[in-house]
Amino acid sequence: MEVKLKGFLLVKKDESLTKYLIIDNMGRIKIPPLFLKNANIHPSSKLQFFNYKTFFVMRQVKFLPVRLEKKAAKNLTRSINELGCIVIPKILREIHDINLHEEIEVKVINTSIVLKKKKEENKPAGLIREPLEPELNKLSLLEIKEGRVKLPSSVLKSLDLEEHIQLQFFIKGNNTIVAKKHKYEFPTEGILLFTGQSRVIKKDKYLNIPKKLRDYLNIYNGDTLEITTLGDQLIIKKAL
Repeated sequence: MEVKLKGFLLVKKDESLTKYLIIDNMGRIKIPPLFLKNANIHPSSKLQFFNYKTFFVMRQVKFLPVRLEKKAAKNLTRSINELGCIVIPKILREIHDINLHEEIEVKVINTSIVLKKKKEENKPAGLIREPLEPELNKLSLLEIKEGRVKLPSSVLKSLDLEEHIQLQFFIKGNNTIVAKKHKYEFPTEGILLFTGQSRVIKKDKYLNIPKKLRDYLNIYNGDTLEITTLGDQLIIKKAL
């Protein structure tokens, strides 16, 4: 049975697509062929890693833009060999406190492979093997093309949005864009800074991110954005 999540599609609700893999003494794991097939990942291809809260995601990249040659970005890109072995970047192992020879939980979600440290068995029962789905329900990883992203139907539905509705853009902190339905009164939103920018949701559910805001967050075509919802807010961040 297929299970739809916001921004993702769980390929099959099947234990064969959830495994616990051991990291070897070189920081590698071996991805099972079934996982690679369902995630449409080809041998000898390059995969890019994205960190998100308690887990991280790896996906195949079709091309490497020039900016990925920068050291920081290059550190989150790895090649997978013919046997399905790939090195987990050291920085992600440190962030998630994953040591060599430890087990990590691996799942296939659409064309992504999601990884998470396995909970220690001596932890309280409620903390062991926490499901990823509640967090994934709130997350969409979307690639920006020509300055715009295509919003999943589930995101539009959760915010009661439709095509041709106008959204206002706000800035929160130094790394977050917040979009909300247009209001005719002058917006005052507490810690949200109104940018004076607004855009209409176009045909086929496309939303243009204003260039001014893309420049502010250093967002470029080909980048992946984290799209989440909170109340009546559409929250947009650059995936790191």
